[in-house]
Amino acid sequence: IVYSNDKKTLVCYPAGKSEKVFAIPSTVKSIGDGAFAASKNLTSVSIPNNVTSIGAMAFYACEGLKRIEIPDSVSIIQPSTFDYCINLTSVTLPDCLVTIGEGAFSSCESLKNIAIPNSVTSLGDYAFSECSFESITIPDSVVDLGTGLFSSCPNLKNVKFSANVTSIAKYMFHLCKSLETFIIPDHITSIGSSAFESCTNLNKITIPDGVKSIGSRAFTNCSSLTSIAIPNGITNIQYATFERCVNLIDVALPD
Repeated sequence: IVYSNDKKTLVCYPAGKSEKVFAIPSTVKSIGDGAFAASKNLTSVSIPNNVTSIGAMAFYACEGLKRIEIPDSVSIIQPSTFDYCINLTSVTLPDCLVTIGEGAFSSCESLKNIAIPNSVTSLGDYAFSECSFESITIPDSVVDLGTGLFSSCPNLKNVKFSANVTSIAKYMFHLCKSLETFIIPDHITSIGSSAFESCTNLNKITIPDGVKSIGSRAFTNCSSLTSIAIPNGITNIQYATFERCVNLIDVALPD
C-alpha cells in the first residue's frame, strides 16, 4: 500500500491484494484519485472520520465492494468515485454532504436505495445512472440536477422532486423502463431533450401549465403512451418530441 511521505494521503491500494476487508489508518486525511480502483476482492472499506477528501475514481470498479460509509468530514463525492461498483448494496452519506459528482454511483446495479442528505445542493451528470432504485427522493436543498441523472435505472417508478428545481434535465429518465405514470410537479418550467426517451412502459404523464419548454426527443419511443395534453405555455413542439410513440392516439394541443 502506497502512502505519501507524511502518511496523510493513501495514494494506492494494490488492486491484486486478496484481503476482503480493509480499515484505512487514522493518520490518513485524503484518499487519492483511483486509489482503490479495480480492487475486486474488497467487500468493505472503513474510512476514518478525519478523512476530508476522497479522490475521483477512488473506488472505481471495486466489483466486490458491498457497503460503504462516508464520514461526516467529507463534503464532496468526486466524479466516478464509486462508478461500476456492481455489488454495492449499502451506502451511508454524511449529513454535511454538498455535492455528488458526475457518475459518482453510475453502474452500481445492485444499489436499490440511497438517502440523499438535506445538505446536498448539486447532483452531477449521470450520478445515479444504471442503479436499481425503485424510488428516490431529491431533497429541497438540491438546486442543480445533472444530465442523465437516473438514465437507464431499470426499476425506477417513483421520484420526489426538490421544490427548488425548475427543470427536468436532458436524458434524466432516458431508458427508465419501469416508469408507468409520471406527474410533473407544478414548479417545473422546462423538460430537457430526451428526458423521457425510451421509457417504453410510460402510459400516462401529466404536464403542468407552468411548463414553457419541451426539448427535442423528450418522449421519443414512449411506445405505451396513448394520450398527451400539451400545456398552453408551449408555442413550439421540438424535433421528434413524440417520434415512435406508436400508440399515441389522443393529443390535446394548446390554443
